[in-house]
Amino acid sequence: GCGKVKESMFSLASRQLGHQAAVLGRLLTGPGYNPVNLGPQQANTMAIDWSSFDIKVLSKDAVSFSHVFQPWDFDDFERLAFVPAWTIARQMSEVTYFVGNHFLFQPPQESREKTAFGLVFTRGQRWDFLPSYYRLLAPGRGIAVTEKVHFVGNTSWVCVEEMRDPSTNQLMATGTYQRVNVDAATRRPKPLPDWLKERFSHLTSSKSRLTTVQPFDVQKSSNSSQYSVVVAPSDTDSYYHTNQANYVLYCMDCVSLGARNNAYSLIRGDLSNYKLKMFEVLYQKESQEGDALYIDSWEDRDSADTVRVQVRKGSDHITQMTMQFYLPSAKL
Repeated sequence: GCGKVKESMFSLASRQLGHQAAVLGRLLTGPGYNPVNLGPQQANTMAIDWSSFDIKVLSKDAVSFSHVFQPWDFDDFERLAFVPAWTIARQMSEVTYFVGNHFLFQPPQESREKTAFGLVFTRGQRWDFLPSYYRLLAPGRGIAVTEKVHFVGNTSWVCVEEMRDPSTNQLMATGTYQRVNVDAATRRPKPLPDWLKERFSHLTSSKSRLTTVQPFDVQKSSNSSQYSVVVAPSDTDSYYHTNQANYVLYCMDCVSLGARNNAYSLIRGDLSNYKLKMFEVLYQKESQEGDALYIDSWEDRDSADTVRVQVRKGSDHITQMTMQFYLPSAKL
């Protein structure tokens, strides 16, 4: 007989790209919408039924809402173990951007601007997963999300997300996004509107500023793995550039293969046996449909539970990702 093949969470996720816009299917009812990670200003936000999100504006810089992960968002349909990192990267980036844009960054009535931003790039994101994330998250069970504007600079801003269990208020995960306002023609950072900087001027103190995702040096290591991929049309946004969440998927695939081939000293075998403790991503340059990307991963020389990944296009560094895992011996 053929025996049952146990799929890793990331190879399974690779074949679930048909679900990559599931959250926006719930959000948007307008026709022909294509998910955009670069600045979805053309999305018809009037088509969103905000009432289904139980949104509460807590202050001028914070809002809370509910979100539900569906069964198809989870790794392994039989075990429904957890939501893969690439799904978190896609759904939470899209949802928090739309909610924040509608409830925190709306232009004042006297402004002629229809939106606060032009083209928006995500410079970096980080997610930390507590043991409660793996104990409490379940298909169809709502989570409570709080989005708070943490810092607003001249061209960029930082938002912090908290995911909590609504019945116990127990913190499950925290996320940080740094986004940049960009001129669509020059692809260079563009100053934010004066009214927006004034609205959040109380957040500009350097004392309150978070450390955002920073670049790391590419290390040479014998515990390493390589992977390559050509950007498919379904991996891109309406500008034909690679969606930020797909870089996470590419990196996860590289590490999944490396673990299966015993490329690392501790993270070995089926990667679904290792739950993520943290991942962070730094977006360095753009890639687009048809580009060949080369991905190098290696075990961090100071911490064997951590793997670092560099995505390249030729000699250009495109994206960096760091993943830290809970080891199987950890009690979650």
